[in-house]
Amino acid sequence: MNAMNVLRIPLFVAVLAAAPAFAAGSQGIEHAEKVLDGAKTTLSQAIATAEGEVGGKALSAHLARYHHQDFYDVHVIKAGEITDVRVGIDDGKVVSSHPMEQGHLSKAKPASPEKPEQPGGKS
Repeated sequence: MNAMNVLRIPLFVAVLAAAPAFAAGSQGIEHAEKVLDGAKTTLSQAIATAEGEVGGKALSAHLARYHHQDFYDVHVIKAGEITDVRVGIDDGKVVSSHPMEQGHLSKAKPASPEKPEQPGGKS
């Protein structure tokens, strides 16, 4: 399975997970349309900015709202780590950037740590 196919499933899941935020009634859709119509930065530009910030490739991106602030939320993957990058809709600048916590599409860790080898080769 190539890398693009591996990324398609999480991307699809992320898009489905983000959809209810703006699909919760016609009011949410109207707000999203109004925000996007007035935005000086496009989603494509926000993705390019986020990829440049992290040096990776976008895994998912969507319009988000937190504390009455609208922004683009872009998840970027690089070297098995996912970074959440928020980009302003008006100025196109990075608002915040931080690694995603374990359990939010982040790098998988082994289920159990390896036991240290005992002296003499016994474990």
